[in-house]
Amino acid sequence: MMMRMARLALAVVTTLAWVSAANADEASVNEIQSQIERLQAQYQSSEQQEQALRNEEREMRTQLEALRTRSEELEQARRVALAEMNERYQLVVTDPNTDISSAVAAYQEAVDAHQQNLNRIREQVTSLSQKQEEIQQNSMSRHALVNRLESYEEQLEFARVERIRNEFNRVGSIDAQQSLTCARTDTIQACEERGKQLARQRASREFTNNLFASLSESEIAVQNREASGASVRVLGARVVNSGFSGQGEYSVNLRVELEGQLNGNQACTLLQIDSRYCSDGTNRTAENAEAAAGDDGVLYQLTVRSNVYDDEVFINGVSYGSTPLQLMLPAGEHDIVVSKHGFEGDSQRVSLREAKTLRFELARSNNVFTTGERIQDALYGEAKGPDLVIVPAGRAQVGDQTGEGRANEQPVRSVLIGEMFGMGVFPVTVEQFRDFVAATEYVTEAEMARGCAAINGEGRSEWSADRNWRNPGFEQNGNAPVVCVSYNDALEYVAWLSSTTGNEYRLPTEAQWEYSAKASTDTNYWWGNSIGVGRANCRTCGGQFANVKPSPVGSFPANSWGIYDTVGNVWEWTADERSGAPVLKGGAFNFAASLARAAARLEMPADFRGNYVGMRVIRTP
Repeated sequence: MMMRMARLALAVVTTLAWVSAANADEASVNEIQSQIERLQAQYQSSEQQEQALRNEEREMRTQLEALRTRSEELEQARRVALAEMNERYQLVVTDPNTDISSAVAAYQEAVDAHQQNLNRIREQVTSLSQKQEEIQQNSMSRHALVNRLESYEEQLEFARVERIRNEFNRVGSIDAQQSLTCARTDTIQACEERGKQLARQRASREFTNNLFASLSESEIAVQNREASGASVRVLGARVVNSGFSGQGEYSVNLRVELEGQLNGNQACTLLQIDSRYCSDGTNRTAENAEAAAGDDGVLYQLTVRSNVYDDEVFINGVSYGSTPLQLMLPAGEHDIVVSKHGFEGDSQRVSLREAKTLRFELARSNNVFTTGERIQDALYGEAKGPDLVIVPAGRAQVGDQTGEGRANEQPVRSVLIGEMFGMGVFPVTVEQFRDFVAATEYVTEAEMARGCAAINGEGRSEWSADRNWRNPGFEQNGNAPVVCVSYNDALEYVAWLSSTTGNEYRLPTEAQWEYSAKASTDTNYWWGNSIGVGRANCRTCGGQFANVKPSPVGSFPANSWGIYDTVGNVWEWTADERSGAPVLKGGAFNFAASLARAAARLEMPADFRGNYVGMRVIRTP
């Protein structure tokens, strides 16, 4: 008669011996959290200080207006006194004994009062200028504080990942006692092996439970345990003691050595944070790796023709000139668009596996512009204005839609974009700004006074009188985005574009900029809620330009509306459509990735300039 295996009688010793600890990681996380709390307190204090400074500025402006009003009154009194004195002098002609001393004294008193008031006006103007300088310095300080704060918050996520990996990927041993009744058909060896295997399995589960219980962030990790796929592996097992009873029952006390296995993105899954914090920034994404693996290097001929002249052919978003066009392209999928001003564009997607000829038919448009059309105005000679793409009318959701932003991004507001407009495909470049300066001899505010701000190695903002758009503190070519330009400089540039082309150019409103940057999405970045690695130029985005200098415009993919560099690279000037106040959008090469979100915003004075601040223009139809 066969004996069935009895219900497990398992005892696991709960004294767990760890080989390593994560005290250093805990200290690192705590230190970063302390820095964040300190910076948050500084930022809050800076906000309160700026509010107080702006209140003082408003009061000083009120006082200045009162002094100017008083100056007009005193000037009128001086004129009256002068007329009275002149009248008294006329009386002296006919009556030399006429007393004019009181009239002279009254006139002198009026002159003195008017002069004293003028002196007070000059003093008030100086004081007001100094107060505005204090406000700008405070704003710049807050500007740098935001970046440092966001940088520390990113460091915190990396530190949390490192801590949980070190806490989980420990080696330890656990004693497991296993008892089972052997089947009559079992050999002694088979029964022993089954007991040891069951002991190892149970020890692994208990070891894993203990690992999760010991984590610094145990609560959130336990909630995501199943989704993460975190596991342990058995390094070895040693029998402490074992034996059989007279009833065919086998007992074994097994000391099992195990190691936690938390690899790849598992730590990020446990902590419910973006997977980029679990990347070292050097590996390709799965998509890129797959594409690279499938590239056999073969080129095929593509011929493109259309029914119109002077059109423009875009292949995968890049202009290749006009038709007829013949070129060699690598095998694979390609998006071909042919467009012309005044015509409806035509597009085709081709899977190139052999030589092909494509024919495009463009129909004349009823509108002057069509959505997605690329336009560019001629300026003078060979100079051309900024490249523009037509953005459709619609409704912009401005602000933080994901709940991951800062307080100044709330509440989300809905803004109607009533008509289509041309949005700069790229930020304005050094070469384009040079054309403006050459034509107008314009001198930027950075060149006139105090230079331009930069973020130093400690994450703090500092001025240098030598920095300006020509020499921003790093090497640049004509295709780099122009920087060290103030909001006032940007207004002069768009005014020149308007007068030169006869079309209306402006800086975008914040709503127009965010609407164009998101391209009908509601995520942090136009491709999703994670910035990833190598998709943009920001401090922690990876690549040769990150935290070094702006990349040449168009170095990263465009959004679905054909607009480049809306994420990172350089902050861009816009205007709050509610108040008209200058607002910076888009993030920069030396700012945290979280500040490159479409909704992120920084309010700065109109004369602020930094070597991480540029501009983009729009044109009305």
